[in-house]
Amino acid sequence: MGHEKSRSSVSIGAVDWSDPLLSSLLEKADSWRLENRSNLPPQEVRIHINTDWVKASTISKPALMVARNETTMVLVTRFPVPLGERLRVDSQQDDGAAHMGWGQVVEVREGYRAEDHEHGLFLNWLRID
Repeated sequence: MGHEKSRSSVSIGAVDWSDPLLSSLLEKADSWRLENRSNLPPQEVRIHINTDWVKASTISKPALMVARNETTMVLVTRFPVPLGERLRVDSQQDDGAAHMGWGQVVEVREGYRAEDHEHGLFLNWLRID
């Protein structure tokens, strides 16, 4: 026997949307900015950005990978990576660099955390190729 998972029979009671306490709480929640970064430890990486596709010249810059799954990497940098930019990401290892993959920047923004603002950090989401 299974449990009925429909919420149609669940009632939380009547809500008075004009209640000043509820209004105050909702106003506070409007300013919240939650960032769910990975619970994995940040990993130092190097990103390689093509500066000239014809001459195949690139620049290499440090970044911090703070999250990764099968389709996305989140990198923290001290500069905004241009939206749509295609990057190569390598890990920093004692015995040399290891190629981690290619990705295209699909979102960029300044970090919300106080330490992000202090250090001028940007979050860059890459769709992994």
